[in-house]
Amino acid sequence: MIDLVAAEWLKVRTTRLLYGMIPVAVAISVTAVAGVVLSADDATLSSIAGIRRVFAVTGAGAILMLVIGIVISAGEYQHGTTGDTFLTTPRRDRVVVAKLIIGAGIGLGAGALISLASVGIASLLYKIAGTAFPFDEPEVWLSLAGTLAYTALFAVLGVSVGCLIRNQVFAVSAALGWFAVVEHILVNLAPAIGRWLPAAAGQAIVRTPLDGLLSPLGGFAVLAAYGAAIALVGARTTATRDV
Repeated sequence: MIDLVAAEWLKVRTTRLLYGMIPVAVAISVTAVAGVVLSADDATLSSIAGIRRVFAVTGAGAILMLVIGIVISAGEYQHGTTGDTFLTTPRRDRVVVAKLIIGAGIGLGAGALISLASVGIASLLYKIAGTAFPFDEPEVWLSLAGTLAYTALFAVLGVSVGCLIRNQVFAVSAALGWFAVVEHILVNLAPAIGRWLPAAAGQAIVRTPLDGLLSPLGGFAVLAAYGAAIALVGARTTATRDV
């Protein structure tokens, strides 16, 4: 399994996927953090509510982790390398597990970069505003821990979707359409249902100050369950369908 994970990592790091999308994910999240800090008044910046508003948006780049995950799995079908992969490793479930591990690792790495960059820009803007950045406030670090979980789980979810839907373009379009349209409608029209959906669970993980969300641990459990369930179906589909 170690060799298989190393092989999957080699495939990913020798493409332009990471070098293009991770910087964009970091830039999106940092820009969102800066926007919230600049729009807040000085009195609320150091409050618990203010901190939650600032660092809840660090998850803005997680959607790109979803796309990266899809490309990791569905991209092999797109480029016609699946046959060679499965000839080398006939046990296809092991290939799926290796891709999930790589996806989770990339999500964690990206989450760490996003967290560091977000703290850096927030502390700078706090200083400019004449307010001390609350490094000793647990809320900051709990939110950033949520960011790591959010990006890792979204990457895993993307790998799972890519295993289930092998057309890369369709998989990305379907995932983005779900989050941008279907889930947005359900969250607004049926909040009791919407809180259990993936994006709302992700918002709960990063402690977004919105009414009706699950607890951070509840959001983590729900999002992990989605990833695991789709991964199981995707692994079964991958093992039984023609290349």
